[in-house]
Amino acid sequence: MDKRVTVLLPNGRRQNVSVTANMTLLEILETACTKHGYDAEEHCLKFHNKEVGLTQQFRFSGLPNNCVLEMETTEKRRVLSNVLVCVQLNDGSRPQADFSPNDTVWLVVQKLCESQVKGFESPVIVYMRSEVIGQEQMRQTTLKSLGILEGRAMMRLIDKKPEELKTQANVYKAPAVKSTAVNDDQPSTSRSAMAAGGSGRGGGFALTSNMIKNLKRTAPEENASGSEAAKPSEKSDQEQKSQPEPPKYDWGTGSGYSMHHPPGRRPAEHEVEENPGRAPPVVNVIGPRQAVLFSLDETKKNADDLPDSFFDLTVNDLKMVLRDLKRTSSGDDDAPLLTAKLRELERQKAMLAKLNQYKDCVLRIQFPDRFVLQGIFKPHEPLSKVEDFAREFLAQPGEQFHLFTIPPKKVLPSNETLLELNFVPNAIVHFSFLKDTLNAVSNRFVKEQYVSQLTSEEGAHYAVQKYRLTRATGTG
Repeated sequence: MDKRVTVLLPNGRRQNVSVTANMTLLEILETACTKHGYDAEEHCLKFHNKEVGLTQQFRFSGLPNNCVLEMETTEKRRVLSNVLVCVQLNDGSRPQADFSPNDTVWLVVQKLCESQVKGFESPVIVYMRSEVIGQEQMRQTTLKSLGILEGRAMMRLIDKKPEELKTQANVYKAPAVKSTAVNDDQPSTSRSAMAAGGSGRGGGFALTSNMIKNLKRTAPEENASGSEAAKPSEKSDQEQKSQPEPPKYDWGTGSGYSMHHPPGRRPAEHEVEENPGRAPPVVNVIGPRQAVLFSLDETKKNADDLPDSFFDLTVNDLKMVLRDLKRTSSGDDDAPLLTAKLRELERQKAMLAKLNQYKDCVLRIQFPDRFVLQGIFKPHEPLSKVEDFAREFLAQPGEQFHLFTIPPKKVLPSNETLLELNFVPNAIVHFSFLKDTLNAVSNRFVKEQYVSQLTSEEGAHYAVQKYRLTRATGTG
């Protein structure tokens, strides 16, 4: 495609000038001035009322095709001064000297590297992206035509045939990426694979004992669907028998941890009971909204010591770690860029999906003395309802307090709903009085009558599971 610019002359006329990528803006100015009898040394070019540099080539000027340049008279006549020209040779040497902009390129080569150019079959001077090939072209090309008017400039002298200049040297060819897709059914059990996976763009993490403990407690069952499930083998049956049954309910350490059934697991009619030979835990409901109170310190005392074999990594543990790493990395790379309206639309869609899936919200309020109050609310209820619920059980109900989440500490506004606070299906919030003197651990936050009716943490889990199962059966 031919490129051209339009030069608006001082007399109001327009002059179209055909340009090439390596053509300097000074040549455009000289072409327009020659056709209309103007002196190029006394004029300049402007684009959008901003003067452009005449030494730069059109490819690097940033001017669009078919642009309009205004030619205006300069305050001073341009005076040519000597420029310092440096020529880089193949051996790394760089001879330099002062030249006039009207000197030819061949004069520069003869003066700086006469001995080297004698052995060249096809000498080529490369300046910026311009290539001056052969002696004849060097004799016809001046430094001014290359845009070298002042200051310093460096050229490169090489010996290459014109057809060889079209092939680019040192082209990097990226190696073919091998399709090593991570298969969840066949994870790598080596320590090096785990280290490589943990150092990816997903952020990385260390396999601590707490993480392994949580992995084992929340391990989902193997999905029996798919091509492998269509052809069961004796080995797969033995593995399923040897694997322990996953817990029926679990609670994470923050908001967003669900207590519903794991995916692919269908609850039975009487699944509330752990097993026929074991009695369900005792649940003491102390108030409205299925309120129960338990102590984290009592839970720690009653916790059984786990054997060392519990912390050994199994194939299922590695499967879950690799699966989470793959989800994290793919989510960062494939996430599209969204505008503020689209992000708000996605947030509203997620909220509607939660409303459709969860009809209630389980909230736990943790006091500084490590007592935890649990209640069940509706997702559309504001946080002020939670504050009124907690005030009924306080030993000092007249004192002002606020609820917050950590980390980092964020005081929750009372007018926002539990759905807007992302507390659906369940969450843990912390309690604090506005007076710091009342927040001592030795103080009693809950009334003594409720402390005597404590429920175990397992019983609190069981109460939520039983309530949701009863609601699901009733609504079904």
